[in-house]
Amino acid sequence: MINEFNRIKTIVYNLEKNIDSNGKMRLIEELIEQAEAYKKQLIETTNTKQLQSNGLDIKIEKITEETFLFKSVMVKNVYDGDYLERFSMIRTSDLKTSNVFEVHNKFWEAHEVYGGNIFATIPLALINDTQSSSLQRLNWDKVKVDVYEVKGEIEISNRGKIISTIEKMFDHYILVREVYGNILMILHYKL
Repeated sequence: MINEFNRIKTIVYNLEKNIDSNGKMRLIEELIEQAEAYKKQLIETTNTKQLQSNGLDIKIEKITEETFLFKSVMVKNVYDGDYLERFSMIRTSDLKTSNVFEVHNKFWEAHEVYGGNIFATIPLALINDTQSSSLQRLNWDKVKVDVYEVKGEIEISNRGKIISTIEKMFDHYILVREVYGNILMILHYKL
């Protein structure tokens, strides 16, 4: 990537020194070409990440950014006592009160959760403004979520290793498998 940037700098330098208009035109076309190639490489680098840990080499590619609603947990360790069970009951009540229970369930039936640390969430695009407002009054917040596709073949039997590798890169996430396309994805919640 440094080579591409240096080529751009060289072209600009030659452009400044060149007084011939035909030469300048050729250099400008070359500059545009190099800038486009550099831009493409930057986008590729930004959207693709390599995760290496626990003997796993996971390549992920950002495919989109979506807005979700989510309800945060109120304790540090959700596994203490019956907190998750109580939280689940509150989540269900919120979803039913806001008339989005069925939509929520259909979405999560199509996306099998393999692990993560977000326990109440729904894509904003699946619900209407009234339903969104109702959930927000019940302390659900809007959050931007980067959606990454896991590239290549990953043994699902390594689920524990996959999750611990992902935890090192993302603080707030859900690892899901899109059922219909059998695609492994990471939802990274930018909290």
